[in-house]
Amino acid sequence: MNRILSPALLTACALSLTQAPQAWAAGGIPAPVTFLGVASGDASTTGVTVWTRAVNDATPAEVSLTLQISTDPGFSSISTVVGNTSAAKDYTLKLDLTGLTPATTYYYRFVGPLGETSIPGRFKTAPSANSAVAVHFGSSGDMDGLIRPYALASVVTNQNFDFFANLGDVIYENASKVGGNIGLSYTNSPSVTLSGTIPAPTSTGATQTQLFNDYNKKYREQFLPVNTGGQNGLQPFYAAQGMYTIYDNHELGNRQYINGGAPAGGTVGSMTTGAGVDARVSSNDTNSSSSDYMNRSTGFVTLQQVFLNYMPIANRGTVSAPSEPRIDGTKQLFSSQKWGKNLVFLNLDDRTYRDIRMKTADNKDDTGSRGDNTNRTMLSKTQLQWVKDTLLDAQTNGIVWKFLAVSDPIDQIGPIGGALALQNLPNFGTNSQGQASTYGPVNSDGGKAWMGGYRAERNDLFKFIADHHIRNVVFLAADDHQNRVNELTYSTNGVTGDQTTYVKVPDCFAVVMGPLGATGPDLIYDHSFSVAKQLSDSIEAAQSAAGVEPIGLKGYPGLHNVVRENDPNADITRTGIDFYSPDTFNFASFDVTADGKTLSVATWGITATAQNSASEYNGATNAVRSILSFQIDTACAPTGIQYTRGGLVLNRRTGRWVQNVTVSNASSSAVSGNLALVVDNLSSNATLFGAAGTTSLLAPIGSSFVTLPVSTLNAGQSVTVALEFVNPSNGKITYTPRLTAGAANP
Repeated sequence: MNRILSPALLTACALSLTQAPQAWAAGGIPAPVTFLGVASGDASTTGVTVWTRAVNDATPAEVSLTLQISTDPGFSSISTVVGNTSAAKDYTLKLDLTGLTPATTYYYRFVGPLGETSIPGRFKTAPSANSAVAVHFGSSGDMDGLIRPYALASVVTNQNFDFFANLGDVIYENASKVGGNIGLSYTNSPSVTLSGTIPAPTSTGATQTQLFNDYNKKYREQFLPVNTGGQNGLQPFYAAQGMYTIYDNHELGNRQYINGGAPAGGTVGSMTTGAGVDARVSSNDTNSSSSDYMNRSTGFVTLQQVFLNYMPIANRGTVSAPSEPRIDGTKQLFSSQKWGKNLVFLNLDDRTYRDIRMKTADNKDDTGSRGDNTNRTMLSKTQLQWVKDTLLDAQTNGIVWKFLAVSDPIDQIGPIGGALALQNLPNFGTNSQGQASTYGPVNSDGGKAWMGGYRAERNDLFKFIADHHIRNVVFLAADDHQNRVNELTYSTNGVTGDQTTYVKVPDCFAVVMGPLGATGPDLIYDHSFSVAKQLSDSIEAAQSAAGVEPIGLKGYPGLHNVVRENDPNADITRTGIDFYSPDTFNFASFDVTADGKTLSVATWGITATAQNSASEYNGATNAVRSILSFQIDTACAPTGIQYTRGGLVLNRRTGRWVQNVTVSNASSSAVSGNLALVVDNLSSNATLFGAAGTTSLLAPIGSSFVTLPVSTLNAGQSVTVALEFVNPSNGKITYTPRLTAGAANP
């Protein structure tokens, strides 16, 4: 059957049921269109945004397309929606759909005026906020045209992800000359027309038309093959699952436009603003103007719109924040989405509002004391407060895992304002032409990173997380073209320029992943484990010497099952190499169990291939493999638990008061893993004797607890434990019992 979705189920901006002007061939017959691909994103429990591009290149014109959507991959039963492509949006079409069913996998495709059909796509809607369901998602970033057709991207289609967090740099502005055999012009892709310089402003640069045309071309190339019969670039990757997408510096040309919150400066070509300001001048470090922001300039708005035209990002309207001109009236790209009762995903916008990337007199990143300026922002005050409120709400409402996607690393690699003094570096080998590697290890926090240029705001966020006991926070980032996992530290007193004031943010870590296909890892020619380990050891040693928290999660609570290829002792030693991969193209998978108790993280990758080599995926010689993986168990307070307390009896031999407490599982599910009975709000006249510890993960913090004599409490099962209290005054003993599970030290 065919069912027409009601117009009420679509946003007004996406819906159009009238016929668009058609492309016509000779003889009065509609000209056939070619589809570039399909994509979907920003799924909610009942909605999603779907995308395609369709045009006849010989006679380009807007056309009417029909979206078919079904829960059957064979499309035996479909619903349909009609929409129009737009020449102003490079013949792309986006539809914001609502009225869908939660936790449901859908399949979709577009049909052209002559029955031409796009490839099918797949997405899943988020489960309802009270559903206890497992969640399986992936993440990566950085897709440089030099690595087309992105061999690794082809295997993402097999992962069956609920969604994918696409962490920016989805196109690059630089030239590429991919050595494919398809013989078409786009394999030789020149750089875009440049738009200004850094650090000093310039009046020369790309016009608005050049920006629009050049960047549209870069997005289109990402979907196209470079070899006859080969992979269609990122086309299958975008079709395989829904996305949550953010942008970074390369979508904005990697020049002045990257500083959306900086002053716009004077004329660029035909545009009245957008030249930017001098990044070497400290007076430009912050911008308190009521109107002059780079994100208002024509060039920035054009590049942002091209990004939105090609990415499956929902239209959320504009931000209303009259007290903060930097963000007021801008397009809202940040969002959050709950995936069941145990996971919330926050997609941040850390490009549109950031202050300028600071430079020294010799045009190097300035990551010194200027980065401690408390007025500098990457998010804006409004978005930062939204992040805090969203995290606190999640913690208050028992959402166990909080994931935040940011485009730039938020961890710390090097010393404040400087670089690691790396010793005993390995020889990174020679390539097939006998040329020595030019690989340079990431050994500092660059000016675009949170730690390098935006330390005060970073610290503000981390201190809020720590002070409000917000647990199980995971930051997802890309951009450094390597995979690493780090614990996060902050300054307890806000003196962010003093490393000695830094301590760990409890139960909080960052995963930097990727690139899915970009330069850097390809410059390591010796891909042996010994080279990677020697590099990792050098970084660890230099970090320890500089007082910086070393790479890895060595002492992280609840960590277990650490696996690193070629390291049989990974779960015993848990050194830096077990959380680090510098020479692979990679993506990460994240799995949260239905009860929220366990997070599993794995990095999947291939050995990096050479630039412009047009390398297709080769499962025989360079198969995708698990590079590293680990699991974290977290404490949770299970629901459906009942407590029966006996009377308090004085043991005259020991002088302690004893009470038997029976813990019963009245729910329909088993509770397992480090079960503990916590004594909350214990009256001040008494202390718990023989306590196994005090709570540090789950509020209330500091409550004493004892472990239960069983590791699993099945549905309907009960267990009794004797609590002993020291009570010198023999006063009344009061407390609140609470069962926790998942972590040895809840």
